[in-house]
Amino acid sequence: MDVRDEPMARLRRRLETALESVLSNTVSWTVTTDGQVVARLPDREIAFERADGPDGYRWTVVLRADGSVVSKFGQFETIDSVVSQVQSLVNADVRYTVCCDG
Repeated sequence: MDVRDEPMARLRRRLETALESVLSNTVSWTVTTDGQVVARLPDREIAFERADGPDGYRWTVVLRADGSVVSKFGQFETIDSVVSQVQSLVNADVRYTVCCDG
């Protein structure tokens, strides 16, 4: 298998294309692949966790702000569905939810 066909490499390419399209040079962003794929914007990070299973792999999208996890989304079965989720997250307000065990 060519490295370009590897799921993480495909995710990175699709993510970069989507961010370029959605953000249209309005904010700076980077995509890194040091262990996992992470999209970094000025006020948030969106990380992608891949879980391998007997029937393929699934993706979880993790939204972080100020180093803390704000939300998790998934398990997505395709890179298309992961990228679609990211496109909705890049311009959304980042809000923390505070919960307690009453």
